[in-house]
Amino acid sequence: MTSPPAGPDIFAGQPGDPDLLAEIYDLEHDEVTSDLAFYRLLTASDPGPVLDLGCGSGRLFHAFLDGGATTLTGVDGSPALLRRAEARIAGDPLLAAAHEAGRIELVLGDARRPPVHGHFRTIVLAGVVPHLEGPEDALRALQAARRLLGPAGRLVLDDIGPTGLPWRDLPYSVDWEREMNGERVVRRSQLTRRDTPEGLRVAYLTLTDTVRPDGTIARLPASFRLWYPSRVVLEQLLDAAGFAVELTYGSHDLDLFHETSERRIVIARRAPGETEKQPRRRRTGKG
Repeated sequence: MTSPPAGPDIFAGQPGDPDLLAEIYDLEHDEVTSDLAFYRLLTASDPGPVLDLGCGSGRLFHAFLDGGATTLTGVDGSPALLRRAEARIAGDPLLAAAHEAGRIELVLGDARRPPVHGHFRTIVLAGVVPHLEGPEDALRALQAARRLLGPAGRLVLDDIGPTGLPWRDLPYSVDWEREMNGERVVRRSQLTRRDTPEGLRVAYLTLTDTVRPDGTIARLPASFRLWYPSRVVLEQLLDAAGFAVELTYGSHDLDLFHETSERRIVIARRAPGETEKQPRRRRTGKG
């Protein structure tokens, strides 16, 4: 794993052990399997090098390789999540064999300035855009992705859709209870929302309690600021970065996107006639 200066780390500045936060992150996200068939079929439909920007601990790696990715590069700003990605690779025969053959690379870096080279057939940003600070950050990430995308490649943006977004502020409430290392883990969260011209802003606070065998509780707080761009703003940013939207799905079952969709999955390609020396000017409309 290469080690350039880290980009945004979702656990940076949190008052807790990053490795424990990463373990809890996986405890929650590894149960998500509804998108694995989508990414397996996506890769199988057009095999080639895959770049997973904001790869986290590599939850999608097996699906990419199983679908026929010739090489796989995962970039993330969290050293703790990349350590868990290394462990995931070591514990999965398919991933371990690919890594041994030099087909998997993990890179510590910023999705807005990924320290990688070459051209990729597929570039995926799954759940990344909400962790960026706003339109300027998103434009940098999209421009970086475009520079790394092969001429016939495609970009995939995968985030929460309209019905998955909060429509009101939510007080602290229990999200889930699970077991980790023989201890009961309870996660509570609170969120405050704010509509802005560029999309929905969410202040998201979590409290994760680990109940030890002796009955004592270890409490781990965390806070995140999330941004969900409106459809119009996202399409304007893609246009400014030199992309043309090909399809927008509302689920991993390939339902077309509409205003009641749970997901927003955008497939985009290089805009016809665009070159690196002729970027599009960003429009400033609202939506």
